[in-house]
Amino acid sequence: MTRRAWQVAPLLALAVAWAALTFLPTTSQDDLVPERRAWTSMGTTLEATVYRPATARSLTHADLEAVYSAVIEIDQLMSLYLPDSELVALNAQAGAGTIEVSTPTLEVLRAAQHYARLSGGALDITVQPLVELWGFYRMERNWIPPEAKIQEALRQIGPDRINLDTAARTVVLAAGSQLDLGSIAKGYAIDRAIEVLRARGVPAALIDLGGNIGVLGQPPDGRSWVVGIRHPRRDQLIGLLRLRSGAVATSGDYDRYFEVAGRRFSHLLDPRTGWPAEGIYSVTVVAANATAADALSTAAFVLGPERGMALLSECQGVEGLLIQPLNDQVPGQQDSAELAVSITTGPSQEGAVSFVLEPGTNATLRSPAPGAKPSVIGDCVLPMNLVRP
Repeated sequence: MTRRAWQVAPLLALAVAWAALTFLPTTSQDDLVPERRAWTSMGTTLEATVYRPATARSLTHADLEAVYSAVIEIDQLMSLYLPDSELVALNAQAGAGTIEVSTPTLEVLRAAQHYARLSGGALDITVQPLVELWGFYRMERNWIPPEAKIQEALRQIGPDRINLDTAARTVVLAAGSQLDLGSIAKGYAIDRAIEVLRARGVPAALIDLGGNIGVLGQPPDGRSWVVGIRHPRRDQLIGLLRLRSGAVATSGDYDRYFEVAGRRFSHLLDPRTGWPAEGIYSVTVVAANATAADALSTAAFVLGPERGMALLSECQGVEGLLIQPLNDQVPGQQDSAELAVSITTGPSQEGAVSFVLEPGTNATLRSPAPGAKPSVIGDCVLPMNLVRP
């Protein structure tokens, strides 16, 4: 994808979701002005835009460095690809008994267990043996693992394979099991970075980490933040999402995948079956913090259209946007098919988010079918302590 900035409405091209910030030209010295920077971190692009008054722009360089430092700290703890990370060390000690971990890692593991319970195991950070078996992080892949190998990997997977003692800050990981925090760590890193900026007194900011987005305050024009949602099969936006606060995360089948006989297999694996989840092109979640949005978007994708939307409908303070083929066509086989875009608002939500389709898209916007009032999961979004490593 190409990256380009427009003078009035700069567009940040993302691997998963594209974010656009709309602001008006400054009219006085005291108006907020943006400073933007991009880096490579956590295997993707980290982009941060910080707004301060023109009279305080000397602080923005340190603000941006603080964002980068916060994300790097989390990556150094939770990466599978840094040989000296805490996660690599934890996986290496699987079956060795009690292991002490840092407070941030414990916080992420605690959150992962929360969303595993909430989703009935659709989100499962012990999925790494399956990820390795399917090989989605290799350059070339065009074959399906034997079912016997899939079943063997499934025996090493499950929420019961990991036990936490939050008071002692220790973990016990069963022998043969391996953790992958890719479904939640980026969201946590964004939450950490937003908290750092809040502590520094930054009035407004947007942080985008590979399609996971967190916002602080509001844009200089006082209107909503605008997040462009990527069309799952075209190099364009399918629509614009507007929000006042919180975080956005998208899980899609177009990030990492391979095809066999015209059928697409994405890296979003169902830990209950051992196979890539199907039935959805993408799920976007808006929640109070990026950790929740990150985890819930993965969980809803794995659960499928009906159960995924049901979960998001029950989560208080959560909104979801799900894209799937229209007329029940199978994703990966009919890439030119019309799309259905469904939106759900969790209980007690006050319309904080709106979505508008881009003109000319091959999509139909629809709301979930009316039915009985869903139950309310009041503690769906787990508050994060956001401690420093």
